[in-house]
Amino acid sequence: MASSSSPSRAQLWLGLTRPRTLLSGLSSVLVALFYALSLGSIDPLKTALLLIVAISAQIGSNIANDLIDFKKGADTDERTGPLRPLSKGLLTEGEVRRALYLSLGVFLASGLTLIALSSWWLLLVGLAVGLGIFAYSGGPYPLSYHGLGDVAVLVFFGWVPVVTSFFILRGTIADPTLWQLATAIGLASVNILVVNNYRDAEEDRKAGKRTLIVRMGRDFAPRFYLTCGLLSLGLLYPIYSFWGMLLMLPYIVLFSATHRHLQFAEGAELNKTLGKTARNVFFLALLIGAMLLLKG
Repeated sequence: MASSSSPSRAQLWLGLTRPRTLLSGLSSVLVALFYALSLGSIDPLKTALLLIVAISAQIGSNIANDLIDFKKGADTDERTGPLRPLSKGLLTEGEVRRALYLSLGVFLASGLTLIALSSWWLLLVGLAVGLGIFAYSGGPYPLSYHGLGDVAVLVFFGWVPVVTSFFILRGTIADPTLWQLATAIGLASVNILVVNNYRDAEEDRKAGKRTLIVRMGRDFAPRFYLTCGLLSLGLLYPIYSFWGMLLMLPYIVLFSATHRHLQFAEGAELNKTLGKTARNVFFLALLIGAMLLLKG
């Protein structure tokens, strides 16, 4: 009989999706929705489909990364991150594969519907996202194993979802403010990976996973985290207003507190930093929406 401290099946499946990271994937689309809405009304069906695509793509990416890292032996008992049911033997490889296929099925169905409602050239974007899900940890040159995970996050959590979503809703990408907002939320999302790789630096080094933190050293992580955070705020200058900048103050307080926590936390305590960083990204997306409303 399982002990009371053993996770339930529901908790295992929820843990497999890494729910804290879902805020990041959702935040990117929200930025595009807020900016598009600031310019006029938007299609509710396309809006709903964009949110489904964002969440299913993030879940698929999380499951694929866990599966690939497990096959490569990168997930070990030394890791102090969130529970990985596959590496702990709590879920079978077959079960995890079926969860991956389900999430990808939802992603494909919602994505193809969006493409049919918008433009067929977006198939190329969908293929790029699908390849990115597997190229992050798998393939002949896994990005996360060669210090390119941070660039991948900027592309696939910043530029691709924000710019593509805005195009679907507004039919254009020729907007400098759009690209600045996309870069801002992308850089904020990079900090989720920074915390993750900071926490797992020693285990990644042993597994041959040469993340940017492994390459540059753990002391680099807090400085890189601060740089990404400050740049993300600086890039919002096209939507600055007096009242909007006042709204930035609570975010700056939260970000500063999370940065201090990163500097002093170790081991499992960094899981709290990870959760707070994901929260900050979501808060930044909401802040952008509020700043756009006040600017308008």
